[in-house]
Amino acid sequence: MSYRQQGDNETADGARRPLWAVPGGPEQQARRGQRARSYATLSPLELTAGRSQAQVRIDFHAASGRGTARASAARQFAAAYGVETVAVNRIRRHRLVRDDLALIARGRADAVAAFAAGLGRALEYAEQLASWVARMYGQWQRSDRHAWFFDTLGARERRAHARACRAAAFRAVARVLTGGCPDDTAPEVDVEVPPWEQVELIAEGIAAYGWIEISQAYDPAEARQLLAAARERADQPLLRRLFAPRHRKIAPRGRQLALFSEPAQTKPAKLNGTGGPVVIVPCSNRKLAHAAPAGEVYTGPLHRLAREAADVLTADGGIILVLSALHGFLPLSQEIEPYDHQWKDPGSITVEELREQAAALGVADAAEVVLLTPSKYTLHAAAIWPHASTPLAHLGIGRQLGRLAALRDDPLRYGITA
Repeated sequence: MSYRQQGDNETADGARRPLWAVPGGPEQQARRGQRARSYATLSPLELTAGRSQAQVRIDFHAASGRGTARASAARQFAAAYGVETVAVNRIRRHRLVRDDLALIARGRADAVAAFAAGLGRALEYAEQLASWVARMYGQWQRSDRHAWFFDTLGARERRAHARACRAAAFRAVARVLTGGCPDDTAPEVDVEVPPWEQVELIAEGIAAYGWIEISQAYDPAEARQLLAAARERADQPLLRRLFAPRHRKIAPRGRQLALFSEPAQTKPAKLNGTGGPVVIVPCSNRKLAHAAPAGEVYTGPLHRLAREAADVLTADGGIILVLSALHGFLPLSQEIEPYDHQWKDPGSITVEELREQAAALGVADAAEVVLLTPSKYTLHAAAIWPHASTPLAHLGIGRQLGRLAALRDDPLRYGITA
């Protein structure tokens, strides 16, 4: 059986049109565009690495349970553009969980712009093909041939069964659209098997009939507009200018050192890769009674040991930040007043605010991050850096102190992973 028939996405000679060039009048094109934009909200593009790299956050609308499926399809579509997707985490009931309705896409600036411009159209097209299967499902329901099955279902069961079949069809469509161009042979359907039990096979055939090059779903003019409107993120050179660490010896135990100073002819620390890690340490309830830099104001034992371990880990380069429930990420040189605030108190820093602070400090994209923090601090910081090392995770306070002491005394032998 051949499914190579001319459709809206084909020219007269059988060539496949890109989705943005599918014919239609202004009103039809406007409706398509409105539907495409209704699936997700995209942040402005953010440029990094000298404007050669970019990233965009995408939040998918719940849409009666379809948002998660669309987010999953978007991850597949991104791969076709050569764009990497990163999960977004959030805190739920004091636990860090993956947000299935959000993702961050990042890669070459032109590829990310093309993906962002084409995502809505690609999702809309996948929904169209899945709806084709849904209409077939409606025919099965009304058919006398299949009454034996549908008459056994109540109204709620019918709705649930229809949703499950459509969801399976959408997954199959996304899978085919992100694969190579299929051949001319339709998948074989077993006439002895109820069609709803072969819904993915049927959807694959429909998707093969309507297959297009998904990486060409974007309008080049729209991609150029997204790049023109992109904003540049604070980058590493900015952070190096603000916080150039000096080369220093390891701090004596029990003593607080200010990390940042500006000696002449000092090579600034690299925040990513081999130059040194970003190390996050917790604040403490115990503080000095007067205003002081964040590297000196906290005097609690967990903070003190975390600082000593952090000093060792960044001895050859890196950056230490204090995480405060009230202030968020604090460079050690930032002066603050004494305060009394816990995570449970109103006005505590949010994950979104922490994400903005990390971006402003130029460390949001750090490749190497170590969280020398207890549970609530770790949950908040890991939402920014899901790849971070968390050597204190799931430990009680006594074992946390012991592990920090071990890190301080011999980090190479002990390691920094839990």
